Amino acid sequence: MNTILNKVACLAIVLSCSSSVLAEKGTENRRGHAGPPAFSSLDLDGSGAIDLNEFSQHKIPRGDHDTLFDQIDADGDGLIFENELESHVPPRHKKQKRDET
Repeated sequence: MNTILNKVACLAIVLSCSSSVLAEKGTENRRGHAGPPAFSSLDLDGSGAIDLNEFSQHKIPRGDHDTLFDQIDADGDGLIFENELESHVPPRHKKQKRDET
């Protein structure tokens, strides 16, 4: 009985640690590319909202901070809330056509 309890306790600890690591690193999509960072890592002052100053302190994969911030800030109030960040869908990249010669 103690062995089962020990295994359950170890599993609970591993799952807890795993979710913490994933929250810090952000998520990965099905192709293994990094997804957006966790909201808490962007909200530097812990206010529950990200302003452009906080957002600009983080590296973005492409484009400029102002444009991306405006795309994520769905209601245009100058702040990104967690639900806006989570519901933001980045534009898809157009595939380049191959030269068929």
